[in-house]
Amino acid sequence: MHEKIRCLSIVTLLIAVTLSAVEFSYLLTKDGDVYGDCKIELSQRGGGYFIDVEAKATAGDAVRTVNERITVDSEWLPTDYALSISSPEGDNRIAAKFNESGVEFTGKLGMGEVQTSVESTSPLSVWSEDIGIISVIALLGRMDYSSAGKSVFDVVMPRSMGKTSVTLSVTGQEKTFQIVHGERDGGWVFDALYDPNKNILSKLTVKEGFEAAIVDVGKTESIETVLEGYHPLTTMMLSDSDFLKRIGNIVNLQCNLAFNIPESEFERLYLNHFSQEFAGEITLTKAIGSIEVKKMGHKVTNAPDWPLYYPLKGYDEKYTMPERGIDSDDPAIVERAAKIVKPTKTLWDAARAINMWVNRNIEYDAVSHKSKETFTGLKGDSRSKALLCAALCRATGIPARIVSGVLWADGATDHTWVEVYLGDNVGWGPIDPTLNQADKIDATHISLWLGSQLPPVLANDVVIENVVVEN
Repeated sequence: MHEKIRCLSIVTLLIAVTLSAVEFSYLLTKDGDVYGDCKIELSQRGGGYFIDVEAKATAGDAVRTVNERITVDSEWLPTDYALSISSPEGDNRIAAKFNESGVEFTGKLGMGEVQTSVESTSPLSVWSEDIGIISVIALLGRMDYSSAGKSVFDVVMPRSMGKTSVTLSVTGQEKTFQIVHGERDGGWVFDALYDPNKNILSKLTVKEGFEAAIVDVGKTESIETVLEGYHPLTTMMLSDSDFLKRIGNIVNLQCNLAFNIPESEFERLYLNHFSQEFAGEITLTKAIGSIEVKKMGHKVTNAPDWPLYYPLKGYDEKYTMPERGIDSDDPAIVERAAKIVKPTKTLWDAARAINMWVNRNIEYDAVSHKSKETFTGLKGDSRSKALLCAALCRATGIPARIVSGVLWADGATDHTWVEVYLGDNVGWGPIDPTLNQADKIDATHISLWLGSQLPPVLANDVVIENVVVEN
């Protein structure tokens, strides 16, 4: 089944990789038969990019899924890499971290754990053995077009954890596009039309493989800013002081709720925690039951001093790292975060200062942006504010994660807020930069999902009945 998704042929693409976010997808076909599909998303990460791939190949009733993420810097050099493969034969997972001396691999192949390193005296790129388009994009970005001749790049192949090389050469020019010929040592051959000044890949042809027919090309920004069925708080609600005071005084909320859980989103569920209790039935496809939310304190006064004298323990390190939509490595965000937290004395005070800064400096509107765009444009909805709040926290070393769900405000509205990790003596404490609440956030916040990705189910798709609130 591995061979059915190995190479691509006669691929024609038109994407502008300088855009803040690009999404394109295509079908994998051979002899007129469709074997699978692939979707690639490219989004900005500070000065670099996230490149995400999801590919599926089918043979009979068996489905093989490949997910990849390459994080590259402004020079298109990888810093992190993650690969997961799910198939009837078993699941494989590989992670890699790149440094000046090479790359370190960890992961699970079949029943065994792997940990190894590949040394190199020159910078390494990733060469994807399943879907090669992202590998080509990264190398075209690295190539020096000011000099004639061939450019040889050392690359590492995650699945075999081996090193090889790819040679690129300019063979001609069409208007502003360079005609680039590429060969992987012992592997497949490709040709590309690439404009190095505008960073536009116009055409890519991979020989001796599967045909890739384009299905859709478009900015992911259009997906993130215009959501069908999305109903956040309105500007009028947030300008109504009586309304804000009324929901802020709610200390207990009880209701019945039900919603369908999309496939593969089960792990993002966040129904039970310190101030919220769910009782009912949760399956891989549905949640139905009763929920109670309380306005409760989290013992935040036990948070450690700031700056930290010792590293925090008991949390996933991903909550201190940049990710798609949370540009915590953007230089401007890093600089601003340092200024915000400088006068604070405790970790909790630092988090509250960031929460207050976002609340006061980011104008509310009902359009969703990533943290960098929110920081630059100084406006956005609750999700935009939460992403920026998390980015500022992570930029200073404060672990922060995104919570999304429903805000009960005379009906169900979509809402997003943040939790910050305050040490193993306290755990995760909530902050809401849209409503400027911290710790004891009001009981109208019904949390459903964790993660910076778009909420898989919006408030409009959640059935909420028999709501009882206590002031």
